[in-house]
Amino acid sequence: MSGTDQGRAGPVSWARVAIIVACGAAASALGFLLPSGLALEAWFLAFVTGSGLAVGSLGVLMLGHILGEHWLDPVRSEAEAAARTVPLLALFALPLSARLPELYPWLADPDTAGLGELRRAVLLPDMIVLRAALYLTVWSALAYWITGTRHPWRASAIGLALLALTAMAAAGDWIMAREPRWQSGLFPFAFVLTQLLAALAGGIFLSLLRGESPASHRMVSLERALVTLMLLAIWTWFAQFLVVWLANLPGEAAWYLRRAGSWLLPLGAAAAALGLALVLLIPAGVGRWRMLAGSALSLVAYGLKMLWLLRPAALEPALTLWDLLVPPGLAILWGLWFAAAHRRRPTFHSERHGEEAPASG
Repeated sequence: MSGTDQGRAGPVSWARVAIIVACGAAASALGFLLPSGLALEAWFLAFVTGSGLAVGSLGVLMLGHILGEHWLDPVRSEAEAAARTVPLLALFALPLSARLPELYPWLADPDTAGLGELRRAVLLPDMIVLRAALYLTVWSALAYWITGTRHPWRASAIGLALLALTAMAAAGDWIMAREPRWQSGLFPFAFVLTQLLAALAGGIFLSLLRGESPASHRMVSLERALVTLMLLAIWTWFAQFLVVWLANLPGEAAWYLRRAGSWLLPLGAAAAALGLALVLLIPAGVGRWRMLAGSALSLVAYGLKMLWLLRPAALEPALTLWDLLVPPGLAILWGLWFAAAHRRRPTFHSERHGEEAPASG
């Protein structure tokens, strides 16, 4: 822990924790009753989006500990709280694990997917569920280990390798495998970069929204990290598209064509435009309001990106009432768990004496 850690809140309210867990379990039970089609798709969208924020926050924490905690301090409590929401996401995954054939329609007739024997064996429903349980268990263990250890650098050095492998594997299982002819070596890496970007943006947004005032040189560090992740993510997604375009691969091209029709094309364009707006907006200055606006734009772009990636695999790629009911409902439960975890994390306060970067001369 760095020297900016402050005292923790009082004893945890186990009654409050029990209520949140009970609400999560009740929501999970309701997930089993959702009708097929877009209602289940809305639940899946919320699960993948929330998982991205939790896993991305865990990655931001580990990178921060390895590279030096000082730039991480203003958003560390938010990242730690978000990382600790993984157990709730495991509850949200239970209804999905029982209804895989509805999320992976090709499982009804695997022969039509054109898969080899090895890939078909890897993508058996039981194997997908087993790996998902492994991912969520590893992420939960890492989250509580990293946020509770007195040696975060050592834990992060070990945990980052596990996190990278499991996060990229999850991207393959939860997104790429829904359209099994789609294969890309860059996709898992691009997806993980998007998760890191959204997590950092969320941490900055919440920290500044609460009135935290990092010193100017720390604000510059956060700005550079945010813009660097955005540029890297944009370039990786573009490089993947460029490879598919130049190689003229039918299966991969079909994946993009499904996302270029009807309302999906402007959706993808909006996500890209918001990303570019962030790059143009933030370097103009590192004031509080610019950072708030930039991080908010990044979060909106993340939500649009998840919708663009996931919805075309549904039976009817359209935005429906379920998308206005299910994700916000699960987001409220996620927010309650996050708030309870955040109360137990150290709070960052800028050191008023000696916090500013030393002046030259």
